[in-house]
Amino acid sequence: MKFKPIPHDVEKDKSYFWCSCGRSKNQPFCDGSHAGSEFAPLNYVAEKTETKYFCTCKKTQKKPFCDGSHNKLDTILEDAKIVEFKPIPHDVEKDKSYFWCSCGKSKNQPFCDGSHAGSEFTPLKYVAEKSETKYFCTCKMTKNRPFCDGSHNKQEKSYNDEDLFSAIVQPDKKKIEVGVNETILTASIRNNISHLSACGGTGKCSTCRVEITEGLENCSPRSDAERKLSDKLSFPENIRLACQTTISGPVSYRRLLLDKRDLSNSNKLSDTKLESVGTIRNLTVMFVDIKGFTPFSEALAAYDVIFILNRYISIMREIIIKNGGEINNYIGDAILAIFGLKDSRQQTLRAANTALEMLQAMDEFKDYLSQAYGRDFDIRIGVHYGEAILGSVGFGEDKKFTIIGDTVNIASRIEAINKEAGTRFLISDVAYERIKDAVDVRNFVRLKLRGSSNLITLHEVSGLNKDKLIDHSDIKIKEIDGNTWIRTLPISELDVGEKKKFEYDGKEFLLINQEGIFAIENICPHMNLPLDIGQITDEGTILCPYHNSEFCFRSGEVRKWVGLQPKEVEKDCEPLRVIPTQEADSYIWIQKPLKTVTI
Repeated sequence: MKFKPIPHDVEKDKSYFWCSCGRSKNQPFCDGSHAGSEFAPLNYVAEKTETKYFCTCKKTQKKPFCDGSHNKLDTILEDAKIVEFKPIPHDVEKDKSYFWCSCGKSKNQPFCDGSHAGSEFTPLKYVAEKSETKYFCTCKMTKNRPFCDGSHNKQEKSYNDEDLFSAIVQPDKKKIEVGVNETILTASIRNNISHLSACGGTGKCSTCRVEITEGLENCSPRSDAERKLSDKLSFPENIRLACQTTISGPVSYRRLLLDKRDLSNSNKLSDTKLESVGTIRNLTVMFVDIKGFTPFSEALAAYDVIFILNRYISIMREIIIKNGGEINNYIGDAILAIFGLKDSRQQTLRAANTALEMLQAMDEFKDYLSQAYGRDFDIRIGVHYGEAILGSVGFGEDKKFTIIGDTVNIASRIEAINKEAGTRFLISDVAYERIKDAVDVRNFVRLKLRGSSNLITLHEVSGLNKDKLIDHSDIKIKEIDGNTWIRTLPISELDVGEKKKFEYDGKEFLLINQEGIFAIENICPHMNLPLDIGQITDEGTILCPYHNSEFCFRSGEVRKWVGLQPKEVEKDCEPLRVIPTQEADSYIWIQKPLKTVTI
């Protein structure tokens, strides 16, 4: 597409509205045809009556006037010498040797014919482990030699941040533009596509997955997070996580996780307030269930059953809270409790101590039940440690804070194993490894949990060693140099490259670990939408996916405002609110923000 400057006679003090959308029939002036896009008209007031040369391209740095930078658009494809490397299928025989060469000259690609002689390339010997079809690669980039790992994509030309690539999105039937550093998920949301992402774009779930129907060669190699999940779920090569995939050329993709309600909203954002997504935390989960409650309750009047159940829950709740735990849910007569949400120190040991104290309290309560009703019941407890997802589930008045994930399911299954093992309290091997020097173990069992084919070890904890449980003072706020600091997450829970949400006093904050630990308010200044689904870039910025804005999370500086450069909309730009952080006592602390006063 050729961009040529357009001469126009302007009159002194008269306003002209120039548009870079490229759609206006009155180019270069705005006729409103950019409506629904990220482009906004630029107001130019003529300083004198003269002929000015306006430009219709999106590259000029002297908007709205031509500076020649559009010339780059005419030659960008001609200058790009892109070599397409495609994996070559070959049937190999068991125990046979194959000599693969990365020189790119061999007429017998990908196998060596000696044409690399005199170069720095030497053939790589591969001995087939079994008879099968292997995909060899002719590029010089693959890290999994001689097999293709997609890293040949990096041999394509380097792009500027302003470069855009087209993407066809199904079933939405939309054609969108994707920035060179944007993930597919960010581009989808920015273009008002209801693209699901339960984990907030961290590569921890598969809800954003897409099928690449065209242009797979233009997709970035899988990240470590994506590779881990795709291996677990056995995804084929063309099923990608939208939150982890960037593109370097045109693609077509189909969103895979959708339903009728999602389809009806696929071309517009929900009318309801957008909310932030769940948070992944490493927690200790306890599942407690009553043994023999059904026959006990059937022998009593309904009012007595409710009275006893409430009394039992009040006893157990008091012990859980005293040990720093929280009751997340009551499931019939079962209790789901979590440890480590507010204080991660010794969370698993505190859970174990809770269980032992609950068993002791239950023995005392059984005496009461026997005397009052002539019958009693007992409890069984399971404890596991691992990653869990915290978030709100439901809608309207039904919405509640909950915890979900494999860790919860495993804790429930461990509790159920007590029945088969003849025990009252079992913990997983993962949990045991965290506290093994502080507890006494009566016995252990090895078995397969329901729904799993792997053997696991469970431990029956019988007591705590003396003085191992430290009474941590629950300091959540402290004063330093006249400023108030708030304790947030343990340092160990925020890996490099991760972002996690923390809530305090009704406000949400994002903690980001990239070349240091930083904190920002979980609000985009443009329309106060949550940023926790936003993409973190290598340049130290976070992208707001809703309206194509970009902010430096270190300084709060605006790098892009609704698709425009900050200088173009200087009066409208608002910086991101950055919160000071420090690390102390194994925790990340943020400085308490001052109350905003509205005058």
